[in-house]
Amino acid sequence: MTEYMTEEIYWAALHKIWENKQNSGRILRELLQHTTGEFLWKASALTLDQHLPDLPAEYKQALLFERRRYDLSKIEAYIQKNQIHILLFHDTLYPSLLKEIHQPPAILYYKGNFINEPLQIGMVGSRNADGYGLRVAETIGAQFSQANVPVVSGLAKGIDAAAHKGAITHQGGTIAVQGCGIDQVYPKENKKLADEILAHEKGCILTEFPIGSEPAAWHFPMRNRIISGLSQGVVIVQAARKSGAYITVETALEQGRDVFAVPGELYNPLSEGPHQLLKEGAQMITCAEDVLASYGIHKEAKKKSRKSNKSETKNENNAKPEEQQMTLFQAPPTPDVPLTLEEERVLGLFTTEPLSIEEAAYLAKLPMSELMAILSMLELYGLIEPMVGRKYIRIG
Repeated sequence: MTEYMTEEIYWAALHKIWENKQNSGRILRELLQHTTGEFLWKASALTLDQHLPDLPAEYKQALLFERRRYDLSKIEAYIQKNQIHILLFHDTLYPSLLKEIHQPPAILYYKGNFINEPLQIGMVGSRNADGYGLRVAETIGAQFSQANVPVVSGLAKGIDAAAHKGAITHQGGTIAVQGCGIDQVYPKENKKLADEILAHEKGCILTEFPIGSEPAAWHFPMRNRIISGLSQGVVIVQAARKSGAYITVETALEQGRDVFAVPGELYNPLSEGPHQLLKEGAQMITCAEDVLASYGIHKEAKKKSRKSNKSETKNENNAKPEEQQMTLFQAPPTPDVPLTLEEERVLGLFTTEPLSIEEAAYLAKLPMSELMAILSMLELYGLIEPMVGRKYIRIG
């Protein structure tokens, strides 16, 4: 065992012994600043009393009793075999943004490639998201990743999983923060997704809970503060009031993070969380670009795009009558996104002439709520654009 690796192993074992003790995070952080794991592990009861008189008696007793049951060489072998990395609070790799939060983790365990980019965005939402929410989360997650911005989420069912899936389709990557030990995946049905994250060049699974820790209800609020703690901003897609996702956003606000919300259907209970946050001042978004613009990203790209579009329009206007006619009667370009049959049908209603929502609902023979969900997706894909007076036009 190397000296550095040994020190990590000592702290991993100490963490496991003390994980359920009161204030264990704070005490571990203080010990990390003043002593070594090796000293603690090898110290006698007398030495502990002499050198660490303020260490609570229950900690000393647990250490003296439990350490006899641990074989550090086996722990190290397991960690190396399973490619587990341990990050201590004082390590230079430990994210400075995470250190800013209340009660930051003393120790982090991770697999994959550790990510600590200047801009990272958290995405949270309901485990019971509907089709609209899942598609929105996956689409926005992919858009962030395409812009090389990692997505931070919790590997839960629903919105979390969809955001991770979108993020691993491009180079930005993703961080999955767990509410259990790094040796486990929760929920188990996301094991395949976890493997796909780890296979990504910028994929990371991370937790503050020691190896062997089973998922527990009280772990997840703690997990949520890390999701927001690693992120400059947090996007909420679908969530009921008083849900775990909603609490994550409240934690983000307490941490001074930016909050963004994706609107949903008015009478859908899953829209209550985002809509309440919008009332309280969260920024409404319909795509990742809305978030990135808040951080001054892609402004130049937007300007160039607008100039290019103006140039194309000017060229079209100066074209010969025959060329103009050909342009007018050409089939619209096929969008480079997977559309459902209903989305394709609704998209076909729109041209460069404004069409009202009411007219679209009549022509599509769809309920207004269903049409609005489809229009939201088409707008997310950048295929239609809203106009004044509840109207839309087709882009491109």
